[in-house]
Amino acid sequence: MPSKGVRLVLSVFCVAMGSLWAQSEAVSARLAGTVLDADEAAVPGARVTLSSPDTGFRRQLISGVDGRYVFALIRPGLYELKVEKEGFHTYLRPSMVLAVGQSSNLDPRLEVGAITEVIEVAADAPLLNAGNANIGWEVSTKQVIELPLNLRNVFSLTLLNSSVNNGHEYQGLT
Repeated sequence: MPSKGVRLVLSVFCVAMGSLWAQSEAVSARLAGTVLDADEAAVPGARVTLSSPDTGFRRQLISGVDGRYVFALIRPGLYELKVEKEGFHTYLRPSMVLAVGQSSNLDPRLEVGAITEVIEVAADAPLLNAGNANIGWEVSTKQVIELPLNLRNVFSLTLLNSSVNNGHEYQGLT
């Protein structure tokens, strides 16, 4: 049986790892969905690729037996989603913006045909975050450098977002 010191260190480590995981989810995006065919049946074994032409990022996975795929802990930015499966046209969704804290669901529909033919979705609805009401926002490097900060406190940058409310500061409470 481990000593009290070892158990204490392990406990602190587990708590710290949980906090780090929570922080990484708050500053990243998530994209999930189900690959479907024209009859809305799940398509297992489809190759799903998420890539960013701006950063060179590329992640590829295979949809599960239920057609599901999940891209977690994605850096916010501009992406394109490509879905390929033999016997179906290739699905391509370019210029997809994933924002900070966004958890979106996108269910690509594949049409029967040759994989060499590409169906590009150009006028699809924007990705919505229907899973939660959290709002994420990025502070640009230019804002950090050029905006005056009260007492040079970096936490003042959080007040740049209109959805942030710091009632204590505005009510004169300490």
